[in-house]
Amino acid sequence: MKLKEARDAYYDYSRKASDIIRYLGLAGLGIIWIFRVQTANGISLSKELTLPTILLILSLVLDLLQYIAGTIIWGLFHRSKEKKGVKENEEIEAPRQLNWPTIIFFWAKFFSIIIAYYLIFSHLFTIFR
Repeated sequence: MKLKEARDAYYDYSRKASDIIRYLGLAGLGIIWIFRVQTANGISLSKELTLPTILLILSLVLDLLQYIAGTIIWGLFHRSKEKKGVKENEEIEAPRQLNWPTIIFFWAKFFSIIIAYYLIFSHLFTIFR
C-alpha cells in the first residue's frame, strides 16, 4: 500500500462519516419533533430532550464549520502559493497544522452526535419501560 492510498482511504471514510453524522443529526431532530409536547402556549420539548436538541443542532453547525474552515484554509494556502509563482502541477508540502481546525470540528461533531443519541435513547427507554 502506498501512503497516498492510506490518505485516500482516510478521506473516503471521513467524508462518509460526515455524511452519516449529518443524516443522523437531521433524523435525531425528527425523532425529537415526534415527541414534542403540545401545550396551550404552543409546542415545547420535554426538559430531557432540550440538551439532545442543542447537541444535534451543534453537530450540524460543527459540520458546516468544518467545511467552511477547510474552504478558507485551503483557499488561502492555494492563493499564497499561487502569488509566489508556484505552478499548478508543482509538488508542494503543506504544514500539518492546516488540517487541525477541520479535524477538531470533525471530532467535535462526532462526539456531539454520540452524546445526543445517548440522551435521546436514554429518554426513550424511560418512556417505554
